[in-house]
Amino acid sequence: MGQLRFRLPDRNRIAPESLSRIFVAGGDDIPWATRTRFDGDVLVVQRQVDESGYVYVPWEVSGAGRRLLCTSTLMQRDEPYLLDVELARGLVHRLRSRLFIWEFMGLRTPPELRERLREAVRLFARAATNQDQPDEAAQFANDSIATALAVSVDLVRSYAEQTLAARQRQTPAGVLLGATLGTSTPPVKTRRQIVDACTIAQLPMAWRSIEAVEGRRDWKATDEQLSWCQTSGLKIAAGPLLRMDERGVPDSLVLFEDDEEKLQEVMLDHVRSVVSRYAGRVHLWHIASRVSSGRLLSLDEERKLNLVAQALHVVRQIDPRTPMVVSFDQPWGEYLAGGDEDLAPWHYADALVRADLGISGIGLEINAGYWPNGCTHRPAFEYGRLIDQWSLLGLPLMVMLSSPSAGGPDKLASPKINAEPLGLTEGPGGSAPDPQFAWASAVLPLLLARNSVQVVLWNQLTDAEPHEFAHGGLIDAAGAEKPTLGLLRDVRKANVP
Repeated sequence: MGQLRFRLPDRNRIAPESLSRIFVAGGDDIPWATRTRFDGDVLVVQRQVDESGYVYVPWEVSGAGRRLLCTSTLMQRDEPYLLDVELARGLVHRLRSRLFIWEFMGLRTPPELRERLREAVRLFARAATNQDQPDEAAQFANDSIATALAVSVDLVRSYAEQTLAARQRQTPAGVLLGATLGTSTPPVKTRRQIVDACTIAQLPMAWRSIEAVEGRRDWKATDEQLSWCQTSGLKIAAGPLLRMDERGVPDSLVLFEDDEEKLQEVMLDHVRSVVSRYAGRVHLWHIASRVSSGRLLSLDEERKLNLVAQALHVVRQIDPRTPMVVSFDQPWGEYLAGGDEDLAPWHYADALVRADLGISGIGLEINAGYWPNGCTHRPAFEYGRLIDQWSLLGLPLMVMLSSPSAGGPDKLASPKINAEPLGLTEGPGGSAPDPQFAWASAVLPLLLARNSVQVVLWNQLTDAEPHEFAHGGLIDAAGAEKPTLGLLRDVRKANVP
């Protein structure tokens, strides 16, 4: 078992609850099973292999809150590394590498941003050359991190603006922009807001709601939602038909846990019933979600893959013309650090694509600022790296997003998931911008600028009805519009016909 050791002058840079979320990844950025502990003043990170790797750490950044940063590749050695310096080294290196790629593609970097990036490099150089004075080196390193993060947001925005402008000169942007509805038709006011901001809506068609009583299907709510979407001129994504976790299936399914054949029969019967009823009335079938990370009864990885393959076959038989998507949450595979699973989301997707099952696209569900079942906030340019990796599958991407607008209690949210809103410094007026809006403003234009991204959905419409992610909706618990919904409306008018 390999071991990496670190010194850090200020242990408050790693919150106690973040210690278990540190992991090591190889060159493919797929996490290895990792265990982390403090041995006196030294942070010890253990992984199952002895190879060099990147260490990812949820790091408290001054003025920016908790961000998942990573070192450059590190080898095992006796002398502890200074963690602050290694995280600054990794961030500056990744940002400069990304900028090189963008400039190779034709990005013009504004001079003021180039100078700010040079300042981040200068600060890192002072940190790296003063490691015999750990406190001073750590201060320079953290100043470099804060500077580089701020520059990265502006560089991403500049890249997105230039790329979208170039695309629109050639052909109008064709990305579908929308949101996932709840279990009931939204109020009239909310419906108007959705139509103004969206070109597509995802109808959850939740199995729990449709078959709240075993053997009795109630289609009323779904029929109403679909009818409203059609009347409003919205494209319709239906599903996920199979959500591969405990929230996605009726409680009665536990009766078939020990009967694999019956379990598969019941689940595929639900898929068959939904598709038979709505075939020809929707524009996209979202076949399955939470395929890699979700835990559903006793289904192992092989059985989950087989079930998804069977569901794809059922849908294709009934409705051979409508595109089909399978989605994966936690697309970076952070859950692998716990060591309970073997396959990363990429492995699942690659297996399904290679099987030639008729998949039309891949869905990526990014719930940023949530733990567990989500991911720690990353530097904005890392989302571009993620899209690049998944684009290698050669299929269009549907990206589903959510992020909290606040922390604290949310009575209608899942109590098992903690919200970690983006940390922001107060502005001149004495108040910080809305965390959800700030995150979406940084990430959304980047996604729209990528040719492989064809659908972007906000993953949760409202906080006013039971939901999974605290404060993650576009509408707050009182029914008021959040700034992010206005952002979607502005983006749609500017970039989506």
